[in-house]
Amino acid sequence: MKRFFVIGTAFLILLAGCQTQTDQNDNQDVLEETASVQNLPSFLEYYPDNIGNLYKGISDFQEVLEQLPSYDVNGEPGELDNLYQSFIYDQADDGTVTWNDHGARCNACIDSAAYSIEAWQNDKSIEEIREAVVNQYGEGS
Repeated sequence: MKRFFVIGTAFLILLAGCQTQTDQNDNQDVLEETASVQNLPSFLEYYPDNIGNLYKGISDFQEVLEQLPSYDVNGEPGELDNLYQSFIYDQADDGTVTWNDHGARCNACIDSAAYSIEAWQNDKSIEEIREAVVNQYGEGS
């Protein structure tokens, strides 16, 4: 019986250690620079194709996404200025893009961006889109 307790305790400690490490990594955005929006970041190789497809078209909807709140990976109000920065953190005048993996890891960001793009293409106003996103996830930043 004592043996099972020791093994069980060791397993729980290992599991807790892994959880702490995962939580720390999940909260750190990975930024990657490429020459242009046509050059997607390498971190997308770790995500499903549909996430890569979202990143491919995100720059086409900058006007809309910059007017929407960003969320953290838990769906809480985020620290980024807007939803666009969850995917493209910055774009220099020379076309260089700093990509953010936050959007790929944040379900609220993925859902908000996908909904917003579709709604914009279906002639919804930015105000209508923002209202729907805020109603779904909260005010954000």
